[in-house]
Amino acid sequence: MNYSKKSIRTKRKKLSAKGTMLKNKISFLILKGTLILTAACIAIGSCAMFGVYKGILASAPSIDNIDATPSGYKSVIYDSEGNVIETLVASGGNRIYVTIDQIPLHLQHAFVAIEDERFYEHNGVDLMGIARAGITGIVSGGFSQGASTITQQLLKNNVFTNWVNEENFSQKLKRKIQEQYLAIELEKKVSKDWILENYLNSINLGQNTLGVQAAALRYFDKNVYELTLSECAVIAAITQNPSAYNPIRYPENNQKRMQKVLRRMLEQEYISQEEYDEAIADDVYSRIQSVNSNVSASNSTSSYFVDALLQQVVEDLIELKGYTETQAYKAVYSGGLQIYSTQDSRIQNICETEMAADKNYTHHKVYINWYIKYQNPDGEVSARTEQNVLAYMKKFYGEASTLNFSSQEAADKMIEEYKNYVLAELGGSFVTGSESVLYIPQPQASVTIMDQYTGYVVALVGGRGEKTGSLTLNRATGTYRQPGSTFKILSTYAPALESGKYTLASVQDDAPYNKTDGTPLRNHDDSFQGFTSYREAIIDSINIVAVKALEDITPSVGYDYLLNFGFTSLSNQDIVQVLCLGGITNGVSNLELTAAYAAIANGGTYIKPTFYTKILDHNGNVLIEKTPERHTVLKETTAWLLTSAMQDVMTEGTGVNSNFPGMATAGKTGTTSSNRDAWNAGYTPYYTCTIWGGYDDNSKMDDYGYVRRFWADIMWQVHRELPYKDFVMPYGITSAEVCSESGLLAIDGVCNHDPRGSAVITEYFTIGTVPTEYCNHHIAVNVCTDSGKHASANCPESHVESVVYVIGASQETDDTPYLLPEDFEEDICPIHSSDKQNSNQDNATVPGTDH
Repeated sequence: MNYSKKSIRTKRKKLSAKGTMLKNKISFLILKGTLILTAACIAIGSCAMFGVYKGILASAPSIDNIDATPSGYKSVIYDSEGNVIETLVASGGNRIYVTIDQIPLHLQHAFVAIEDERFYEHNGVDLMGIARAGITGIVSGGFSQGASTITQQLLKNNVFTNWVNEENFSQKLKRKIQEQYLAIELEKKVSKDWILENYLNSINLGQNTLGVQAAALRYFDKNVYELTLSECAVIAAITQNPSAYNPIRYPENNQKRMQKVLRRMLEQEYISQEEYDEAIADDVYSRIQSVNSNVSASNSTSSYFVDALLQQVVEDLIELKGYTETQAYKAVYSGGLQIYSTQDSRIQNICETEMAADKNYTHHKVYINWYIKYQNPDGEVSARTEQNVLAYMKKFYGEASTLNFSSQEAADKMIEEYKNYVLAELGGSFVTGSESVLYIPQPQASVTIMDQYTGYVVALVGGRGEKTGSLTLNRATGTYRQPGSTFKILSTYAPALESGKYTLASVQDDAPYNKTDGTPLRNHDDSFQGFTSYREAIIDSINIVAVKALEDITPSVGYDYLLNFGFTSLSNQDIVQVLCLGGITNGVSNLELTAAYAAIANGGTYIKPTFYTKILDHNGNVLIEKTPERHTVLKETTAWLLTSAMQDVMTEGTGVNSNFPGMATAGKTGTTSSNRDAWNAGYTPYYTCTIWGGYDDNSKMDDYGYVRRFWADIMWQVHRELPYKDFVMPYGITSAEVCSESGLLAIDGVCNHDPRGSAVITEYFTIGTVPTEYCNHHIAVNVCTDSGKHASANCPESHVESVVYVIGASQETDDTPYLLPEDFEEDICPIHSSDKQNSNQDNATVPGTDH
């Protein structure tokens, strides 16, 4: 470089030139402006960012308004002995809350060690963790390592529940800022134990389990406080990714992370080396697979009893607690309810076993539910069902065709035949993969058993065959069938006896009789018995006597009694002459018929059937204490008289095949036209039971006797270990000797000399209803042995004998002398009488006089 004086002067001159000085000044001003603008931008940006930050915080929910506790708990149903019979788990609802003192320290420390090692030191936000995650992200080029504390995760799970829907970085950043802010605020209000307790009850631990108690039961079949160290580490290993670290599906993945959990616990001095070595050596995954096999084997749809129970619980939550239907179902399936049912598991198992046993059915058929999508040549898609198959069968095989097939193979053959017919006639095709078929065994049956004194339903089964889902068709509660002769007791004989105008000795003439439309009434055996008492009519289930008895009290009275007996399916159209025969519009359910007979068994007091005693919420507070509705239908004496008659049904009437030894029983059978429905309703001093049988499509049954055998088999097993009891006669019952032909007081020496055998019986009555008149159906007439005619006053005493005649009977039998009143003055003995002044009336024994 040239440092001569000349060179220096030249440079100085150049610098002092006006152009150069102006240029330098402009450059300085630009630089200064740039610096000022940059500073301003930084200041404005910082203010803007601070404003955004403040805005995010301002939009955060208030710490006083948030609820960081978990929601969504599994509900549990217990039987009458307190045993768990079912758990109800909805998605997001399989949680069982446990307090921090029930969670072992090893499990608490396992989560802290792997998820938030400075949990006990930070104030809700771990700055060291954030810095570590940032540095790791810069070094690795990715920010996959999280820095959320347990407090933040608790808020994320229970407050910021929409984080899964975050679509961009700004939404995620906003949530993270609010999450950190509220974490700090939350830790000012609550303890670390509170945070950890709620966190451990919130987290998703796979297999639809939420919280550590549900996970402990699912993976190890034990309570959380029973977990070993290795088991604690397995559960803590799940939480980072419940799918990838599922110990059932991916035990290898879980094991790697479980070992990491144990190393962290060892490094952070939560466990000793010896404990670490023991936990590492534990073959914990074999136990998990063993438990899973048992759980999978026991998983099934809910029982018919539970279906009916849940229906009642939902109805009560709506009616008693003001829930909407949606709220009620949510409470049931994810509200953590503890439902104490009335089910007696021993009796329920008896019913389910007997109902499923093929040996109990003399005929075996299968009904089909079938569905497939059909696409016609124009591309239009429609559904074809079993009803289309039935229409095809009726067209080509006759109107008597049904969907009840002799076997699954026969059903499949008919389905294929129909499908081929459709393709041949219409073309097109069936949509691949759209076909489904369900085979339902036939005939069907249902059973309900109640404790008549409490109204508790102790067992209920709504059908036979595999139950394919929850809340499916329940033939005990949701199917309404014609009740047949079981209605005679409830609609007719109960109100008749209750009125005091009629007794079990009251008589109707069982003779040809027509309905109001002119068609003849029939008895089940197409025979007639003449004068028949109510007791005899009950025993033999005589239709004509029941209809005449109902006409005496009027069908409207019978209808009102049925309503009082708890039937909800009746309508005014059922107030008809044949109401007592069960010919009603909609039919009745097994459950309601059982409750009606239980009212008689309970001395005339009706109790609305109930399936549970109480419901607790997930905190153990009583939500509903169930008090069954009850009201009086009959006097105790009336109920006992009906029971007395129905005891005879079981020992000598239509119910003899239903009887079983070792216990007093009372009941009534019922069948409908062509044996489409068969019923057996009855009770013991312990329980009331009703069994229904029939085809789902209302086809005729070849044999309905299985229903009566069912009743005997089930009730015998229910009672075989119970001490014998008899029905206790209440105060207010008396007895008297009456004539079975008239229902009036018997005439000694007359009614007991009925040519068909003694008509004198001892009958029970409510005090005040014993007849006061004497028999008017029998008369003793003096006959002359010489002529065989009515003796005159002139007949020698040694030639006179007394003969008993039956007056006014409409049904004569062989060798039975029947007289009408006008006959008494005819056929006077011509041998010993010269005039008609000596009429038979002088020699007839008149009822009510001394003889």
